[in-house]
Amino acid sequence: MAKREVDIAAMLGGQLAKVSESDTPVRMIPLVDIHSNPRNFYPRVENLEDLEASIQANGLLEPLTVVPDESGGYRLISGHNRFAALRRIHSEKYRDEVPCLVLPTMDEHVELSAIIEANRQRVKTSALLAEEADKLTKAYMARKRAGENLPGRIRDRVAEAMQISKTKLANLSAIKNGIKVPGIMRKWEKDEIPEAAALEIARLPVEAQYRLLDWVIDGHHDYSIRNVKKFALMWSGCKQACPETGKFCLHAEAIMDHDYHGGQWHGSGCCRQCLSRDTCPAACQYAGGEEVGEAHESETGGMGIAPPPTLETREEWTAEDWTQLCKTFSDRLRSCREQLGLDRADFAEKIGEYKATYSTWENGGLPGSGRLPKLAKTLGVSIDYLFGLTDAPAPRNAPTVWQPLDQQHWPTERQLVVIAYDNPLGGTCYEAARCVGGYHDLYPFEDTDVGCELDAPSHGDYDVGYWWMPLSEMEAGHG
Repeated sequence: MAKREVDIAAMLGGQLAKVSESDTPVRMIPLVDIHSNPRNFYPRVENLEDLEASIQANGLLEPLTVVPDESGGYRLISGHNRFAALRRIHSEKYRDEVPCLVLPTMDEHVELSAIIEANRQRVKTSALLAEEADKLTKAYMARKRAGENLPGRIRDRVAEAMQISKTKLANLSAIKNGIKVPGIMRKWEKDEIPEAAALEIARLPVEAQYRLLDWVIDGHHDYSIRNVKKFALMWSGCKQACPETGKFCLHAEAIMDHDYHGGQWHGSGCCRQCLSRDTCPAACQYAGGEEVGEAHESETGGMGIAPPPTLETREEWTAEDWTQLCKTFSDRLRSCREQLGLDRADFAEKIGEYKATYSTWENGGLPGSGRLPKLAKTLGVSIDYLFGLTDAPAPRNAPTVWQPLDQQHWPTERQLVVIAYDNPLGGTCYEAARCVGGYHDLYPFEDTDVGCELDAPSHGDYDVGYWWMPLSEMEAGHG
């Protein structure tokens, strides 16, 4: 890959903009005086033979870039692989000199930014990009606290420096913070999981991620987006703990193929509890021949499933009642979405769903129970309101007055809140979040689903138009 010329002024911004060419000369420096940089987190080239052969045949075509260190020697900024190849070539002559571009001494945060800039053209995995974004964000934040003029949002500046979109940057952050299973994380770090699939995994609960790992290993599956989506559907619709084995349903794929169609589940998710289990060709080995809810043994010594309680005042729902409930949900969901000023595609992306999946909910289908809290929190209404059980849109126990998101009215640590802010279309956006920092922190709010930082708002954006109110833990979990 062709190397580009290093523009030091553009690379390091105002701190080095006034440095003249004479201040950064190319000098001949002995190899023994040059040291690797511990701040360089990029992986080394495993096979240096080709690089060695090129240097021996053509010489060092591009000098190393270094800064003076505390020992009187020099610390690498750019050229770690070339430096390793040179040391192997000159294994017995470390006193041999090599050309180096010497930069002025800089603080650790500017130095880290320079290392990242020097590796811009490197081919990087998604995991390496996420690590780079994390380090660059912390470096910019430290430089801003030190008084350096870095206008604009830090996240926008990081995305621009890395030459990636803000959406991709947010996705990488969600993946890095959302994947909790070491075995899956190692696969992502090796670039063996597509980014779209990794994002879906990050949205799964931790227990589901561990079961996904088992499913992939035991069933010889891969981490394609198709397989991950399939597992997520099985997890939401099938028994997460089988009554017989205590493990995730081993028959989940057959149940999904039989019961999931038209974007909805049409079964109980467990063969033992299915009314058609005696005649269904997809019934598992544990279906048995007993009636649903019948205990295996007596109530005093039995190990089976207890019968359901008798409900004297149980309310029976007719087909008309169910149809009206679905219609009310679809109508109110559409109305609330339109009040946000978002079309179906944009809103589906906001809640992490496909447009086709979300469209079924506005056309008479009902989402799974796991999707309801996210929908209600994003829309800023209660689940009861969406289903027509109340005509009051606000969540229960919510205060009638929103508080400005400023230093004087800042939420307490770990407080669950709803944040409202204006969108460019003239509507209002709502985010459910947990406060994890103070007013001066970079990203003081976390997404309540995957534990990653909220894309908006962020440090420096708490101006007119941002409001918040507390959200109870009970309401967050049960609507």
